[in-house]
Amino acid sequence: MALIMLVFIAGLVATVFLLNALNSNTVKIERDKKTSEALAEAKTALIGWSVNRANPGQLPCPEDTSLIGLPTEGQSSASCTSASPVIGRLPWRTLGAGDLKDGYGERLWYVISPGFRSSPINHTTPAQLSVDGIAGSAVAIVFSPGPPLPTQSRPTPSASSPPDVAQYLDLSNNDGDASFVTGGIATSFNDKLLMVRGADLFSVVALRLLGEVRGDAATQGMRMYYSAYSKFPYADTTGDGNSDVGQLLGNPPFQGPPNSLFFNTAIKNMLVNNGWFPLISYNVSVDQQNAVLTLNGKSLSIAP
Repeated sequence: MALIMLVFIAGLVATVFLLNALNSNTVKIERDKKTSEALAEAKTALIGWSVNRANPGQLPCPEDTSLIGLPTEGQSSASCTSASPVIGRLPWRTLGAGDLKDGYGERLWYVISPGFRSSPINHTTPAQLSVDGIAGSAVAIVFSPGPPLPTQSRPTPSASSPPDVAQYLDLSNNDGDASFVTGGIATSFNDKLLMVRGADLFSVVALRLLGEVRGDAATQGMRMYYSAYSKFPYADTTGDGNSDVGQLLGNPPFQGPPNSLFFNTAIKNMLVNNGWFPLISYNVSVDQQNAVLTLNGKSLSIAP
């Protein structure tokens, strides 16, 4: 009887340990899932915010720490122009993404590459963030800090005592330079990263810009030109913004009617100041009734 009881107790203990292990693994899986979803949503929000800016390709500054604890908490700083990467918490309110948190209830962090705050910004602007030793990996990175490590302390942040990056991000992710890592010894690293690559950003920005050049019949671009002249203009092959008679392949002419496209001042300045026109290929048919715009691998066919 004693032996039977001993076996029973041993089996019960083993079952408890197994159930605890399974429960712990399930909790971790759920936390990792929530973290992955939050990082993906943050990346999508950053790209969407950038595409809809007056200057597409521009990225927001990190959180304005002076607003912590106020109803406006989560807005980006007004300025973060710097020759070095700027890191801070994700400006979730500015992005309109909701108060995104990882699976451990921690707010996400974010770093922006130099060169993505002020003109000129286009798809040739170099990404200056390296990840795992690969230069030019990203134009921005979103981080989940995970739970605090034994060496970290995270008191409740305030405007007078903003969060310290060293208490949230680990190893070279918190030292202020342009190099970041995705892994390390478990006792000293638990960050999770999601990169925003230049291709991620500019593949969507290109569609916005091609749409601007296409324009509409009432206000600007190729559709307005066709509405007025029943044809599309010849291409600009000299880079002066004017169409060149008989030239079918070049760049969109943009200096204004009667031979070039018209754009409102804000759109024209955005395209010129960021160097977009020389990057947009423009191919018009011989009869000037059809045209194709191409930018960064994206094409848009335009017909009457």
